[in-house]
Amino acid sequence: MSSGLSRTAPAIARGARVLTIAALLGVLTACSAPLSGVPTETPAGSAPNSPASLPPLPTPAFPGLACDALVPPASVASFLGAPAAPQPLTIDDAPVLQDGGTVCAWADEADGTSLTVRLVGDGVDHWATFNHWYEHTDWSETVGEINGTMCSDGGCSVHALDGERFIEVDAAGVDDPSGVRTEELARAVLAVAPPPAPAGPPPSSGSTSRSCAAALPVDTAAAHLGAAATGASYVSTATPSYHLVQDSLQRVGGLDCRLLSADSRELVRFTVLSGGAWVFREDSPVGAVDAAGSEHSAHARRGDDWVRLQAPGASEETTQALLAELLG
Repeated sequence: MSSGLSRTAPAIARGARVLTIAALLGVLTACSAPLSGVPTETPAGSAPNSPASLPPLPTPAFPGLACDALVPPASVASFLGAPAAPQPLTIDDAPVLQDGGTVCAWADEADGTSLTVRLVGDGVDHWATFNHWYEHTDWSETVGEINGTMCSDGGCSVHALDGERFIEVDAAGVDDPSGVRTEELARAVLAVAPPPAPAGPPPSSGSTSRSCAAALPVDTAAAHLGAAATGASYVSTATPSYHLVQDSLQRVGGLDCRLLSADSRELVRFTVLSGGAWVFREDSPVGAVDAAGSEHSAHARRGDDWVRLQAPGASEETTQALLAELLG
């Protein structure tokens, strides 16, 4: 890590809840089509995707903050080396939006460059989790000179705290081996970003399962998967890196679960975004969630929650049965 981005903060012990996270790169990959016949819970008398039957959109911590104000087009072009097109939000960042965050993304497909900026409030909590993940647990009063700047394989990421704001900047295909340019961009974003609005009450959720085994018991999954699930168990999704998407998923009470076979093959993976059924709304900022998928993956609504289940190698019938078990 470099030390070019210095930030101070209130005492972490006062404002922070050190969360144990399970971070996995690409945890929320592209969402797939719902399988026919899979039940969802919809209030009587309401259409499945009508605004009246779905939870409201998340309340942003930075209301009205436009991406071209956060990072002007000229700055994007200068950073990426060429004009780049703004990218629509995807289901991948739904947990960050649920956490009140703002997400902005740009890409130049011809050059293979991209830039993503994620900004959230409750920054002290996020910073504490970041430091806990990297075992930087010895700062009780300030965050000192340390920041999360990491570069490898033609990409850089920066994580930094500024007051009550926490920023994650991901750059790919950019000539920035030491991360200095990415840090400078992070500073520029923080210089123009407003303070977060006062946090409201946490979103309501229909989730009752707070563990993978409670949400979908191993024996229940094995009954549908057959001999392949002999000796199967849930494992941590942890990898040696921090990702704001996964941190936000944990903060809003979500789950990300992987069921592996005895020989470490992934049998089932499911994600539960508490209060996230707003993704099905016609005015959802993440766009349509019914994009083409495969017979091994499905998503659905469970009360106010959004659920996705993937079962690599399983039949459509088995995937549908597993999702039905998860939906309860």
